[in-house]
Amino acid sequence: MVLPVVTTVVVALAIGVAVIREQQRQVQAAESADAVAEQFTQEVQEFRQGVARVIEEGREGPAAELQARVGEAVATPPVLPELASEGARRSSAYRDAQYTEATLLDPYVELLDTLGRAALAETYIAAADEVLALRIENIIGPGPIRDTAPVENEVIPAFTSGLRQYDEVTVPPGQEELADVVRSAVQNVVDQCRLLITFAALGENYSFSYGAQIAAASEAVRAYELEVEADVATAIDATDVG
Repeated sequence: MVLPVVTTVVVALAIGVAVIREQQRQVQAAESADAVAEQFTQEVQEFRQGVARVIEEGREGPAAELQARVGEAVATPPVLPELASEGARRSSAYRDAQYTEATLLDPYVELLDTLGRAALAETYIAAADEVLALRIENIIGPGPIRDTAPVENEVIPAFTSGLRQYDEVTVPPGQEELADVVRSAVQNVVDQCRLLITFAALGENYSFSYGAQIAAASEAVRAYELEVEADVATAIDATDVG
């Protein structure tokens, strides 16, 4: 009766040692995964800080330039090393790191998209501002118009040329109505000048005012500019995740 008892004790001891070793192996796997996650988290923090510096240095400049710089800054994000499934499964820190890796670039992708739209908007706004800055008095001087030749030979060509250059610029998606407001304000000046020439040829006086329509168009452009700036600011704020 002694032998079976001894055998049972030995077997039990062997099983106990195996369980302890397995537990130790599992703990070591989790600790290893924790260490990898910690290193990755540090790299992510440094990556985000670097991108934040790029954004801060370029946020007051042209959107196209900031887009290029941010694109370069996020081109090589940190990579989380792959681990055996057990270590990854037993480490909550590693699972968190996996989620961080999967979502790390999301706010930067959104920022790049927003900056791309802003770059297009800035080009359009500059063209709109330029054509809306045209003034008859700056072309032929202030005061009553007593000779229609300068109107026909200088004013109309200047506004027509400005409108042609404006029409060559791409209108941002969704801003077709704004583009029409700007175009109408400038075209109105050309149309009014032609009427002036027609009435003058008939020996009749003609006067017109175009300032209010130009001002309204300029105000609409400013409102769009503020909207674009707000979108960029929101996208930048979204990159500040810690």
